[in-house]
Order: sequence, then structure tokens, then C-alpha cells
Amino acid sequence: MNYRKNLSLAVVSLLMLSSVGQAGRIDVVNENKKALRIKIQAEGDTLHEMLATYVKEIPSEHYFEFRVDATDLKGKSHYSIKGDTSPLTAGDKCQHLSVEKNYKVTFLNDVTGTTCVAEEVEIKSPS
Repeated sequence: MNYRKNLSLAVVSLLMLSSVGQAGRIDVVNENKKALRIKIQAEGDTLHEMLATYVKEIPSEHYFEFRVDATDLKGKSHYSIKGDTSPLTAGDKCQHLSVEKNYKVTFLNDVTGTTCVAEEVEIKSPS
């Protein structure tokens, strides 16, 4: 029961658009003609740790923005984001993203499935 409560709090924190402490912004662009299922997972020992994971569906040809911080990842500072449009096609993963940086992550549709491209971006503060 406590695990579910902690997971729910992590999901709520992940969706908050206001930054608390050090949080990285992710701008996800789905260029596929199908809905995209993304999975964000803290990096670490997958065999011995209960790594924080978040799953979200993004509509086709859609843009989605959210923030990730170390609290969302149970104290971890790095994570991966994977996206796929179907269990039958290969999904691609962008790895070793930092909660201290901002990224534009684009999921492209190609012949073999979905390709993930992450680029670090500077967020300009309003003047």
C-alpha cells in the first residue's frame, strides 16, 4: 500500500510544471501517426533495485512537456526515456539523461519502428 502511495506521489510530482529545486524539463515530440507510449525509468541496477518508472501515452503527432527531478526518481540523477507505438515494433531509448538538464526528445517513425533523438536545450528565462 505504501509503495502505491509513493508511486502516486512520484507521478504527481512528475507532472508538475513548476520547478522545485533542480528539475529538468523534457519537451517530448511524437512525430508518429500513432499514439506513443513512453516509459521513463531511473538508471541503476535493474536486478537489485526497485527503480522508479513512469509511463505515459502521448497522442499521435503531439507535443508534451513535463519535468523530472531526483525525487521523482527515488534520489537518482539519471534516467532513460523509451517510446514505442506498438508491442510488435521496436521502440528506441534515449539514455543517460540528467535531471539537471533540459531536453527536447523527439520520437521519429521509421521503417524498423520508433527512433528516439534527445538534444539538450537551453531554457530562456523571460526578460
